Amino acid sequence: MTPGPRGGWAISRRLAALGIAAVAADLGGVFFKSPLGPPGVTAGDWIDALGTFVAIALYAWIAAGLAARERRPYPALAHIAAAAYAMGRGVHLAANSIHDMIDRTGGADPWGLVYLWDERVGHTMVDLARIGFAIVLVSLERPLGASGSAAGSGEAAGAAHAGATSGSGGRVALFVGALAYGFTYFASAVEGQTVPLALPFSLAFAVWGIGSAARGRALGPARSFFTGAAVVSLLLFAIWGIWQRGFPEFTHVGLIR
Repeated sequence: MTPGPRGGWAISRRLAALGIAAVAADLGGVFFKSPLGPPGVTAGDWIDALGTFVAIALYAWIAAGLAARERRPYPALAHIAAAAYAMGRGVHLAANSIHDMIDRTGGADPWGLVYLWDERVGHTMVDLARIGFAIVLVSLERPLGASGSAAGSGEAAGAAHAGATSGSGGRVALFVGALAYGFTYFASAVEGQTVPLALPFSLAFAVWGIGSAARGRALGPARSFFTGAAVVSLLLFAIWGIWQRGFPEFTHVGLIR
């Protein structure tokens, strides 16, 4: 499963694919509500479920590519993050389906179990997994010196970093992917009510990434991607928080149903 350091897509394009896939899965699950399959199941449910597998595969593909390029072992934390992400998304999907059924059939949830498993458990696990993946990927990537060469690495790592973004096309892809990932990180945190977890991490990561760049250390693709996504999410948190005087769910203010 682990590709060679020079095989396959560049890391920047894999990261871009991750950002686009993440936002497509989240938005698809929200907006495609036409029935598809057993009673109560929607097209969005299938998009949500399939998107979970796609996102995990992309996280693993990026981690494997970085591990091969930097000649490092595949980290155990990546497996833990993948398990947490899969379980969190699954719990969220099941709880959402049950919530929709209760709404349509006039049922009740007097113990608040749907809210517990969806917002408190499912979304928290997903956000913790995303934090874990970010830590894994930036830790795998060796820091670059001011000249853009991999600090303390050998010739192979330096050559890999030299073409890390694969030219202007790779930089554009990385930019678009970071925009998408930052948006979905913000949106998921607001709708899942995990802002107390997601916002501080975004702030810490943005400060760390921008601080590294300010000290003259060039950022590799993984560090650039997650720093850019953190900045995007912070801007959106600020806009939403000021506009709404807090962080209410989108469903509570009528933006989505």
